[in-house]
Amino acid sequence: MRVPSWSIPLAQWLRNHNLLYARWVRIYEADTSAVSPQRPTVDVEIFEAKDEDIRRLAAMVSSSPEAWLGRQTRGSVCLIARSGTTYRGYLWITRGTHLVREVNHVVNVSRDPSGAYIHNVFVMPDSRRMGIFGALVAAAKQWAEARGLSRLYTTIARDNEASERAHRAAGFRTVAGSVTVLRVGSHEWKRVSRPKGTRVVDLLE
Repeated sequence: MRVPSWSIPLAQWLRNHNLLYARWVRIYEADTSAVSPQRPTVDVEIFEAKDEDIRRLAAMVSSSPEAWLGRQTRGSVCLIARSGTTYRGYLWITRGTHLVREVNHVVNVSRDPSGAYIHNVFVMPDSRRMGIFGALVAAAKQWAEARGLSRLYTTIARDNEASERAHRAAGFRTVAGSVTVLRVGSHEWKRVSRPKGTRVVDLLE
C-alpha cells in the first residue's frame, strides 16, 4: 500500500510532541532441541543470580534493584554471564506471566505445560560479538530441560532487527502470536494476533 507523502511529516510531528506511539511485537517459540550449544569467544560462567548479584547488576545498568528483586518474587529467574568479576550479560526466564511493557500486554507461559519464557535479555555493550547471547540462550535451554520443559518462548520488537537476527540464529523461528499498539493522543488501538492451528499454544492474555 502506498503511504501518502503528507503522512510522514505528520507522523514525525506527532512523535515529536509525544502524541504518537506505535509498537509491534512478535512472540517466537523454539523447541529446545533446536537450540544448539554455543561456545563464546571468552571464558564465561553462567549461573543463577542471588540477591546480591541482582542488586549489583541492576545498579550497573541503571535499573531498580527493588524492581528486579520483585521479578524474582513473581517467579522469574535471572541467569548471569560473568568472566571473573566482569559481568557480560543476563537474561530472565520464567514459568509464569510477564508484562510486555512496549505493548502493555501479558504473556502467560504457564498455559504451555512444557514451556518457559525468556525476557529482558541484555549483553553489555563491551561484551557484544563475543557469543554471550548464544551462551545465555543455551543456558536457558539447560535450565528448561532440567525442569522437564521442551519449549522456549520470547518476545521481539518488530523493528529490532539485530535482536530478531540473533534470536533466529539461536533457533527462534516460529511466530506464536503478535501484539500491535497504536496510540494517537488519548486514543489507543490494540490488535492481538493469535496462533492458528493446534501446534502453537496461545500465551496471550
